[in-house]
Amino acid sequence: MGHHNRHFAGDAHVGIWGPPTSAANFCEEDYAVTRFIAEFMNTLSNLAYVYFAFKYPGRSTQETSTISRLDSLSWGLLLVGLASGAFHATLRQGPQFADDLSMLFLTGIMMQYIYCQNQPAGLSRVIAAAVWFSVASASLVYVHSGDIIIHMSAFGASVALIGVRLLQLIYRRQRPEQETAELAARFWTGAAYLAAAFAVWNADLELCVPLLRAQRQRVGWPWALALELHGWWHVLTAAGAAQMIQLVRSLCNNDQNGRKCQPNKEGSRRQRASPPSSALHRGILPKESQADLERIGSSR
Repeated sequence: MGHHNRHFAGDAHVGIWGPPTSAANFCEEDYAVTRFIAEFMNTLSNLAYVYFAFKYPGRSTQETSTISRLDSLSWGLLLVGLASGAFHATLRQGPQFADDLSMLFLTGIMMQYIYCQNQPAGLSRVIAAAVWFSVASASLVYVHSGDIIIHMSAFGASVALIGVRLLQLIYRRQRPEQETAELAARFWTGAAYLAAAFAVWNADLELCVPLLRAQRQRVGWPWALALELHGWWHVLTAAGAAQMIQLVRSLCNNDQNGRKCQPNKEGSRRQRASPPSSALHRGILPKESQADLERIGSSR
């Protein structure tokens, strides 16, 4: 995934994709393993996104097709893996844009889930429109300018908004204390993965020359692959994103059909069709009348 530093190394002309045109390059030496993949470890590590997308597909396991079990969150995670893999394999500007925009796309899906949760249908549509207008605007400005800082700022803001809303859904809802603690533990586990990913991402930036490359030469291949820190960024962000996606599904009471907004229309209809529950709970009506009303309500 992109950043503002460039660390070209190796002979880019030996690769089938030609010299890099991407605005970002990384500490891994170009075409060091094969002429078909520009950054070998950075490309293969994107399989972590693919793995978690299929491991936690979101839809009912009764679906016969593996692809049909993927909900929009899993599709978003899968897209990140494929786009990032294409970018690191080629180091071309087009795939880099695809990689960066797929990250914004996934955060947009997550924001629509959590900010539309339990909102009226009309407000859900407004929220969804605002989310995707923001994602589209940031994407257009970034592609037009090519300024990676714009992408980083938009992505960072999206992650912050997701974190704030998740904590709000965890702590402001009335639920058993143990359930709240379990949800909070899942959130902080995902946050720890993402924080560790951010740390190794920065280490790959700042310690590349001469430390990381010198250490790779010292230990030799294949052990040098373990020091490709941007690859660990992929693995850790994939694990963290998968954890957060699972948490989003739990908090939004996903019905396993991939719906992003749940305005509770069915609940409103059931409430209108049911007997006056407030009177029943207060015990104002005798038991016989309660039973009669329940039979009437169930027959509607």
